[in-house]
Amino acid sequence: MEESPTMVLPLPDGYGARRRNATERRVQQIVELVEETRHLLVLMHNDPDPDAIASARAMEEMLRIHAPRTRVTLGHGGIIGRAENRTMADEIVPHKVRISQRAAAEEMSVYDGVMLVDTQPVAANHLLWSTDYPGEEVLAAIDHHPPRRSQLRAKVHDVRPDVGASSTLLCEYLAVAEVPIDTRLATALFYGIKSDTLGLSRHTSALDIWAYSTLRHLVETDLLNRIEHVQVARTYFRSISDALANTTIYTVSMPSAVDEEDEEEAEEILEEDDADGYRSDLERFDLDIIALSRMLAPGSPGPPTGLQDEGEDADGGDEESEEESERAGDIAVSLLFDMPRPDMAAEVADLLMRMENVAWVVCLGIFQDQGVMSVRAADSNARAGRLVRIIAGRNGSAGGHNTMAGGRIHLPDKTPAERIAELHALVPRFLKELGAGDDMGVALLEAE
Repeated sequence: MEESPTMVLPLPDGYGARRRNATERRVQQIVELVEETRHLLVLMHNDPDPDAIASARAMEEMLRIHAPRTRVTLGHGGIIGRAENRTMADEIVPHKVRISQRAAAEEMSVYDGVMLVDTQPVAANHLLWSTDYPGEEVLAAIDHHPPRRSQLRAKVHDVRPDVGASSTLLCEYLAVAEVPIDTRLATALFYGIKSDTLGLSRHTSALDIWAYSTLRHLVETDLLNRIEHVQVARTYFRSISDALANTTIYTVSMPSAVDEEDEEEAEEILEEDDADGYRSDLERFDLDIIALSRMLAPGSPGPPTGLQDEGEDADGGDEESEEESERAGDIAVSLLFDMPRPDMAAEVADLLMRMENVAWVVCLGIFQDQGVMSVRAADSNARAGRLVRIIAGRNGSAGGHNTMAGGRIHLPDKTPAERIAELHALVPRFLKELGAGDDMGVALLEAE
């Protein structure tokens, strides 16, 4: 079998000496920590997507070159269900290990070091959340999702929400560490960036553009085609049909602004949070409600800088027209009920987001003993992650970006009928937060 050509990625134009030195120190820190371990677990989030899969494989390759005496295992604790994701995982990381969530503590005892990619210690979407593994003992966390305000950090904590994909951060590491990559790894990283940024059309930084444009010259076209255009079973189309039949379109009418007392309360909680981290889930819940209400208020320029998920300045000078302030687009809500896999909600949400005049998509389903939420938004400043955290509250876990987010609500000891009732109960909560009021909605397949 002919070996794939390899290439060391060139650094971006204008990548200064100071920046290179900082990245080199970070890579060296990771390598030194890993060299102290015998068996390292590179842990992805529970239901890995292309970005997580590519990032884990890239980290494995970097450590193969720079920490060759440490055995590295790639692992996750959930299900890779989406056809494209499953095909990519089988092609790129067939040696991955699925660790049972119920037996995670026992199964993870064989590793004397853990690293997180495409997630971070305070997130609730990885195996460490269900074990007593101390988050501060995580050797490294490489992620691009907005961080929770918390003092819990990995020993090497590289979390950059301004970057569109974790694969981009790994490209930077590989370039600085001068690790040659073959066309298969280049294809994986390319698809990881492409899927998380929608081909550089969503939440993209200059670093993403550099990585994407550099990698595309190394892509194996046949491999990428097999991943992106994998055939799916007939049952897939039945599931999509059921989801569309259970989708309702609601009209948005924006909610009223919060008063000054709420604004002052939000600032007080935020100041405490900056100093001590969240003191309780209830305070975080209150803060998110206040922040979201301020963001959605008519004529509001958005939340103040300190409340933004991604550290970007809010637009403060442009006033909305009367028509825009009264109607920002429709809300599509889809109920999937019992799902064959947990990422079905995200796949349906992506599909419905292509509908014209839709501002928000909310997909709700049930997988095992959990309610699964997947949310998409058209506005790049929509704060979808905050919305899902509000709904999940203290009974679940959630997170995400401005335009896409997901979460789960735990429903243990519930009968199937009770779980369906809980799912239905989420709908008015979402509609209230999004300003749909008492709109009864129109079934998608009956709408004109």
